[in-house]
Amino acid sequence: MMSDEAYVRKFGFRSFEGTLRGRVWRVWAVAWFNMTHQWHRSRVFKILIFFTIFILIIPNMFLFVGIDELLNTRTANEILEDHLWNTVRDFARFQVMITSPDETDPTFDTGYSIIMLIGVIMMGAGLLSDDLKYKVSEIYDSKIDRSEYLLGKYSSLLIFGNLFYTFPCALEWSLLVVGISGAVDIVAALPVLCGVIIFTEILSLVLSSIILVFSSLTQRRLYAGLLAFMFFLSSTIVVQSLTGQTEVFEPIMYLDFFTVLSVFSYILAGKTSVIYYSSGPEGIVLDLNGIAGTFVIPAIILFIVGGLLICSYQVIWRNSHI
Repeated sequence: MMSDEAYVRKFGFRSFEGTLRGRVWRVWAVAWFNMTHQWHRSRVFKILIFFTIFILIIPNMFLFVGIDELLNTRTANEILEDHLWNTVRDFARFQVMITSPDETDPTFDTGYSIIMLIGVIMMGAGLLSDDLKYKVSEIYDSKIDRSEYLLGKYSSLLIFGNLFYTFPCALEWSLLVVGISGAVDIVAALPVLCGVIIFTEILSLVLSSIILVFSSLTQRRLYAGLLAFMFFLSSTIVVQSLTGQTEVFEPIMYLDFFTVLSVFSYILAGKTSVIYYSSGPEGIVLDLNGIAGTFVIPAIILFIVGGLLICSYQVIWRNSHI
């Protein structure tokens, strides 16, 4: 276990060189420091990244084996789009019951999202709680203000989110472009890549906002991680129990961020409707051109801004000792 002196000593200081950096540079300095420190301290995180890339490559190998048969009925770009979006939705498939009406064999499981979620929680749980525990306010406050401190912490977790979500998706898009032997139209496939990147960035923003909330509420990294994981685990169950036997869209469905993110992925893919399964066997058809689609962006903003406001209260106004 790291001692108080060892934790403080890891910061270090360089002699003043007469150059004053701007706000963006100071935020980046905090983000880069925390990213490199967390990266070096956790071998598990590195293993999870390589594991994520590995499990993305394996399905592609099976796809390439039967690609000639698929190309008899579909274009190369259609195969690329469907395969990539199905992979991306597994990132947010955490007990979420959302499918497209044209899916003939929908799956309702966690995919490998639970592994990736644990990885991001591991990296983010201690970002604020460790500083609270070891009381390093003087180190940060002597160089930057607390808004820069919070943005730096937030940015470091976003960088990790990009390593976990965005980079593997961009890699898989490249593998599909090269591996599908059906002359993929790269120009036509670029919007798919852009949509996937937008989705993974929003996913990272939502997860980072929520994880930092729990990191700001306790001085124990372990408690913060456990609380965040239990919150993610129970949110879908609680919301679906509240919706009960409803047969029409209700805004309360979007209090579950995994449901919102899943619906958002279908909007980015150009779908006009999805099926929401709660307790009924047939599900509820949500019209994404109507009120169900209108509520998606406000719900996402609520999670991101709400998380940042709670963190701001904890870090900037309440916890004067960090």
